[in-house]
Amino acid sequence: MKTAAHLQDIYRNEDGSDILYTIEEGVYVRDVVIRAGLEEEICIGHLSDIHFNACNQQDFDEADPVVMSTYEHRHWLANGYTVPIAQRCFAFLDDADQIVLNGDTLDYLSHGCMELMDREVWEKYPGILATLGGHEVARRMEGKVPENTAREERLAILEAYWRHNIYYEAKLVKNKVLCIGLFNDQAYLYPIQKQKLEKDLALAREKGYIVLIFGHEPFATGNPAHTNYSQDQAILKGDPTGFPRDMCSGEKSGSRITGGVLCNDITKEVYQMIVNSADVVKGIFAGHYHNHLYFDVIGHTPAGEEVIIPQYVNTATAYNNGHIMRILVK
Repeated sequence: MKTAAHLQDIYRNEDGSDILYTIEEGVYVRDVVIRAGLEEEICIGHLSDIHFNACNQQDFDEADPVVMSTYEHRHWLANGYTVPIAQRCFAFLDDADQIVLNGDTLDYLSHGCMELMDREVWEKYPGILATLGGHEVARRMEGKVPENTAREERLAILEAYWRHNIYYEAKLVKNKVLCIGLFNDQAYLYPIQKQKLEKDLALAREKGYIVLIFGHEPFATGNPAHTNYSQDQAILKGDPTGFPRDMCSGEKSGSRITGGVLCNDITKEVYQMIVNSADVVKGIFAGHYHNHLYFDVIGHTPAGEEVIIPQYVNTATAYNNGHIMRILVK
């Protein structure tokens, strides 16, 4: 596994299982350790929120008014600004056992953004697990023209384009670690995820797999300690408005958070399957909030034993010279 000297330690928790530091290339690296009693360490590379932002000639020829308005007004990371950042981050993870790209890889749904995704992700890392975020489903991003297609139409485009199922994808790594990617845009989960997750959790118990859950948006923690969460508790501060204040359930802040009280029934059911499978689910990983965060999720085993499931939130890869997380399962 690739190693690098720490130029500067930004954060280190008490037991050394969560360390944030910079390396010579200027990239911020966050190493988190999942202790599972493995004889051989397994490395899962985690990136989120690359925000490829571009239009190409096909976009200009089609001249969709929503996309053209976004192109005119969306200046953040425009014209493929994050491509060299992504290349630098992927290069550091090229010997990882699995790479997970956890949503908002496309800044909006354009041919130019998909072209960058093809060139920088699918063609170079065909085995990647890539969840969707909310940006992939949107054509309007700071533009002045309202969406002119239904959400279902945009999801159909993504289903045809994406290299694996957009709602649920599982990757078994070295016959030990089962990485499960879920689409949870707008804090919703879906019936197909319930069906597939039930089977995979049963398989994990049968085979002794370690399950890691990946969703672009963080999950409710069920932990009263997070009812009044403040950005001052972030490991590294990014966007000051990027997360709700009630990470426990969303009730106090009136925010919909995956698995929280304001979600629909199917979302709550899938969430309960995850947090009540703490015998096999050993970590939850997200992006979306553009801050480096950590939360204790209150989980339970099927026998009813309370077990903390760690939830690690990665800040945007797009920031600074790049941000990556290495999940080291030991």
